[in-house]
Formats: sequence, C-alpha cells, structure tokens
Amino acid sequence: MRNFILILTFLLTINVCKSQTTETLIASDYIETFDWSGAWFFNNPTTGYFTNISVTPTSSAVIYGTGNNSREEDWYSLPAVTVDPFKEHVFRMRLAAQTISDPTANTAGLDGGDYITVQLSKNGAGFVSELRVRGFSNATWDYSSTAVASKVSDGGLTVFTPAAGGDRTNLGDGYSYIELTIPPGPTSIAIDVYCRATRGGEDWWMDNFELYEINQNPLPVELSSFEAEPVDDLNYINWITQSEQNSDYFNLESSFDGENWKLISTQVAAFNSISTIEYGYHDNSFEELTYYRLIQYDIDGQNETFGPIVVLRNNRKKPIYKKVNLSGQEVDQNYKGIVIIIYQDGSTEKVYN
Repeated sequence: MRNFILILTFLLTINVCKSQTTETLIASDYIETFDWSGAWFFNNPTTGYFTNISVTPTSSAVIYGTGNNSREEDWYSLPAVTVDPFKEHVFRMRLAAQTISDPTANTAGLDGGDYITVQLSKNGAGFVSELRVRGFSNATWDYSSTAVASKVSDGGLTVFTPAAGGDRTNLGDGYSYIELTIPPGPTSIAIDVYCRATRGGEDWWMDNFELYEINQNPLPVELSSFEAEPVDDLNYINWITQSEQNSDYFNLESSFDGENWKLISTQVAAFNSISTIEYGYHDNSFEELTYYRLIQYDIDGQNETFGPIVVLRNNRKKPIYKKVNLSGQEVDQNYKGIVIIIYQDGSTEKVYN
C-alpha cells in the first residue's frame, strides 16, 4: 500500500490556506465582572441574578416562571458596541435550562412555550430575531452540556429544540453554548436576549456573554505548488509562491528512506511579495526512490514544512545478492516490512514491502 501512495504523491500540488483565524475578545459580561454592561430591561420580580449555578465564579442572569405569563418575559439587553465593519464578529453566551426556582412543581422543566431568542441590532437599526432555543416536554440541562446552537446571521429565525424531555445534559441537544456569527458590514452591534418562562419550576439561566472580533491573519507564505519529477539524469524540484510576508529563506532537503534527511539547497526568499514567484533546483544525487521536503523560514525563525513528495525512477535493475530484514536475517519476496536489498556490487537499498 505504501508504494502505491508514493507513486501518487510525486505529482502532488500543495494548496495552503491564505490566512489563519484568530479571535479577539472586544466586549464581555460575566455578570460579576463586565465591560459590556448588560441588564434586564424591565427588571421584573421573576428576573434577577442568582448564585445557585454559574459558569464564571458566582452568578448567572436568571428568569423563572410562576404561571403569570405577562410578568414572566423580559429582555437581557447588551448595549451597542462599535465594531470594525471589515471584520467578522461572533456573539457567544452560555445557557442552562433549570428547575431551581421550584424543583417539586409538576410543571418543572422547560416546554415549547419557554424559550430564549437572540436578537441582533446592526448600526442602531431595529432588533431582528436570529436564533432561538426552546424547551420541550419539561427538558432540563446544565452548563456542563457541550451541545452548541450556532448559526450565521441571515435576518431569519433559526430554532433549536431538544428531541425529548427530561435531562438533556449528556444527550447532545441540551444547548448550553449559543453562538451567532455576524458577517462583516455593521459599524455597531447590540444584542437583546428575549426570555420567556411560563410556569413554576421553569428557569432560564444565562452567563458569559461575549463578543469576539475575528481576525484573518495572512500566513507568511502562500505556497500554491511543490512538485518534483525525473528528467533525464536529474530530478527537477520546483515550488511556487503566490505571496510572501516576512519570508527569509527556503531549505530543500532529500531523503532515501523518508526518515533521515540532508540539506541539498538553501534559497533566499522574496521577504515580502504579492506576485507569483517560482523556485527550482536540479538534483543529481538521487536513488530509485527519493523523498523531498521543503522548509520555509520567517525572519523571526519560525518555520513551516511542506511535503514530503517523492520521485520514483524505474532504473535498470542491478543483480540482487540477497534480501535481509533489519536484524540481518535473510527473507524472501513474501516478507512484509522493511527489507534491505544487498546487490552483487555491494551496494544496498532499504525498501518497504
């Protein structure tokens, strides 16, 4: 199987992503500490801040039901934040469905009429409902659930609902992680979380409201290809970059076994470039099977390795004296593993059968 893979890879073209993504936290409300000062809009008697459970040290924002529908809805409002319109942003929060307010009530647990809705306002415009998490048949879950309710903002409402009632914490649909991705465009973002809980023992607990800026950081080198092929008495190796940033030099290395490498060429990189640049090397020191890898170094010493790729040549066969394994024991053509071929002229070759 390995020989089959090697034959394919010598014409491999490597496509490298143009950027890597990092996140910067630009606003947060952890209830106890915050620079994004969220608050209950109406501050109803059935809303508040409680310490029974939380993600961060002590408190969560909570709404709970008692049976009076007109008083058991409220908005947790997070004010407008100025953002970079050329960057993507992500709003995240944590959610738990609990019965702490009245655990013995026969209505305890969240039903379809109990829900939270993430509403988005861009550039000071009206709020649009984007993402909703509902209860179902007295469902509950706590903050330890790993289920994620996630979407990209599109102006429409996406609803997430557990498949059944009871404790959903470890069943994949107790949605503890809420995430709304906001594409580039707005200069300000505000969030309202509308909450509704209708009856006794139906609680929504919320914590860790965060807004992140997504940064697309250009990689030092965008490598569009790295190839090698046999031509007459040379192996031609070439690679092409589409852009380079703070790129210092390339080391080209070869190996006859894929494990032990030697440097065969060092080439100065372009440092900074947005043009297509082709590099090449002609290797006259090779065997029937030769591996190549490319290591690119930045000016700060960071490096990235591409490959290995392989050139397989169908050279004229030399007479074989015998084949042995790594312990020196003679083996036949049916042996599986690493084999050392000893030719009659005294030369050797390591292969993998």
